[in-house]
Amino acid sequence: MESDSNLEEYADPVLYDLENREFEPDGSFFLTLARQVGGPVLELGCGTGRLTIPIAGDGISITGLDVVPLMLEHAKRKAQGTTIDWIEADVRTFSLAKRFQMIFESGSVFQHMLTLEDQQAFLQRVYQHLKSEGLFAFSVFFPQPDVLKDESEQHWFSYPNAQGQVVKVSGLQTYDPLRQVKVETAIRRWIGGDGLEIVHRAPLSLRFVFPQEIETLLHYNGFSVLERFGNWDRSPLTKSSNLMIYICKKR
Repeated sequence: MESDSNLEEYADPVLYDLENREFEPDGSFFLTLARQVGGPVLELGCGTGRLTIPIAGDGISITGLDVVPLMLEHAKRKAQGTTIDWIEADVRTFSLAKRFQMIFESGSVFQHMLTLEDQQAFLQRVYQHLKSEGLFAFSVFFPQPDVLKDESEQHWFSYPNAQGQVVKVSGLQTYDPLRQVKVETAIRRWIGGDGLEIVHRAPLSLRFVFPQEIETLLHYNGFSVLERFGNWDRSPLTKSSNLMIYICKKR
């Protein structure tokens, strides 16, 4: 899947929360689904509990699983007073005694699986932990041609950090068409207390999959596709979509 270096983007949970919106727009999608099927629910790659905590707050039994200890520690602090099972484990190898009515991931966790072996290991772990009538839901980025290319550094956005310093975030990327892997490097710059510029680089590798490819993987790992969408508003998947969102069950 990923070496430790591919987790660098998740090394600072406070920074992660500053740069990622709480709950919306994907949270409503998964909360609605969880309400329909009921618990227990398992979120893979739960991070700081951005989705886990609100779903638990709705009274749904949920477990959050992540491989990064600092993210889980931060999630636990945020979730004080809320009943959630937190599990530190790798999505390719986790083994729990519990079976789930719904398993989901957001944030393209599946795209962190950089090899076919990792993809299959991920799907088999889901299959083994999903109840016979349960649902598996996940999202990946649609492989738009204008995304799958090399790009020089471009400014993305700016924001004030916890110390009130303005952080300027830019990024560059390379794409390997043989491996279908895009390496996106986020570059953050801010002025430290001594007046000197601080520069931090964090590369992240994501493997892109095409619609027929992912649906073949799902089929041969024991899943049937119930629904697929191109956005969190449940609009159809089209050639201009930016996302591929799947709801599956066991075959």
